[in-house]
Amino acid sequence: MENEIEKIVLKLNEIDAVKLGEFKLKSGIISPIYIDLRVTVSEPKLLSLIGDFMYKRVYNDSNSGNKPKLLCGVPYTALPIATAMSVQNDIPMVIRRKEAKAYGTKQLIEGRFKEGDNVLVIEDLVTSGASVLETVRDLKSVGLTVTDVVVLLDRQQGAKQELEKNGLRLHSVFTMEQLIDTLIKAGKLVGPQLELVQKFLDANRQVVVPVQPTTPQPVKSHLSFQERSQLANCNKMAQKLFRLMSEKKSNLAVAADLTTKAEVLKLADAIGSEIVVLKTHVDIISDYDEDFVKQLKALSEKHKFLIFEDRKFADIGNTVKYQYQSGVYKISEWSDMVTVHAVAGPGIIDSFKDSVLQKECGLLMLAQMSSKGSLCVGEYTQQVVEMAKQNQDCVMGFICQERLSNMPEHFVLMTPGVQLNNTADTLGQQYNTPDYIVQEKSTDVIIVGRGIYQSQDPKSEAHKYRTIAWDSYEKRLSK
Repeated sequence: MENEIEKIVLKLNEIDAVKLGEFKLKSGIISPIYIDLRVTVSEPKLLSLIGDFMYKRVYNDSNSGNKPKLLCGVPYTALPIATAMSVQNDIPMVIRRKEAKAYGTKQLIEGRFKEGDNVLVIEDLVTSGASVLETVRDLKSVGLTVTDVVVLLDRQQGAKQELEKNGLRLHSVFTMEQLIDTLIKAGKLVGPQLELVQKFLDANRQVVVPVQPTTPQPVKSHLSFQERSQLANCNKMAQKLFRLMSEKKSNLAVAADLTTKAEVLKLADAIGSEIVVLKTHVDIISDYDEDFVKQLKALSEKHKFLIFEDRKFADIGNTVKYQYQSGVYKISEWSDMVTVHAVAGPGIIDSFKDSVLQKECGLLMLAQMSSKGSLCVGEYTQQVVEMAKQNQDCVMGFICQERLSNMPEHFVLMTPGVQLNNTADTLGQQYNTPDYIVQEKSTDVIIVGRGIYQSQDPKSEAHKYRTIAWDSYEKRLSK
């Protein structure tokens, strides 16, 4: 066994998978040694050897009867190892996506499986065990069972203990200490480099890297809009919208992405009785003037809907303040809610506070977007939600694709990219059905654009969307 470990370690060193220098690990620790196993994809014989050795590390002749039903590699470096192991041992795989796609099967776990199947999780190396726990969490969410995890390298910084706390057995081919000893014996690590690495090992051998909280998961909301209006007393516009939805029995917003004021006003008058929000892009209206705003406000009062200017403010605070209050459009004088990006940091919200609170306007933070390849994901989305929580008097809710567990019930969730047919356009816009968005993703307001304003009869089409979305909301409550 020692000869096989030595063979793998020296081959990894030969292909430059063992790197010396200064590297920041995912855990945040600065290390003088970094193991980059991604290069093994270019070494099929080595990849095959690693897969075989890792499998035998868990399942030898004495416990061959406990072989797993499925294999799953932690994305992405471990996927080639898992594939090699699957082919060598004729064991099926499943693949865990880092994020479920908003189109196609929309599955987080891909492959054929049934509830209760035992899965061997495969990782290249572990420090804290956080990536492994994320994968295990998602496997368990679809009813799969995980008891064992196998890795090539254990950096000996808390992963084994952390996984044991979660009922998982960790099997490693070799530890960081064994890797270093092998390189020293082979004369591959000498002089100042050896001293630096040895000091790092001595300093960190007993250091346990804490596992950071995982990404919040989608959850269902079973409170009614009326109940949530009572929770939203910290934000007057959120409260107003919840009450309006309950009163009109509608959770439909229409995006009036039209380029003349006559088109926008005609659409607003036709569909006003069906909607709770009309979303505008005022800067695409070619003949905009103050009279347009007066007429739009009159229609909003006539039909009882709110005006949402989808400006997507994203500049520094001082600039945003002028964009909102001044200029040609004077958005602050007529809009009930506006969208804000978080890329500029929390200061962008501060620039709205005085005017927003005075007028009772609401900010909608862009937590997720419906366009293909959007960067509004993961850590960015989490930071947006936390920023909103710190500014609940100004922020009324989110533009998002799903309700996450860290989104409090008093925030309104609005989802664009909705059509009766879940297709896509040529510019990256992806669509989901009203039923899927409201029932499965538990958002509150569906935003429909072309599916209504490009139809032959916008009013009847709006009524159709309104009915489906409201029925989906009532079904969600009844579950």
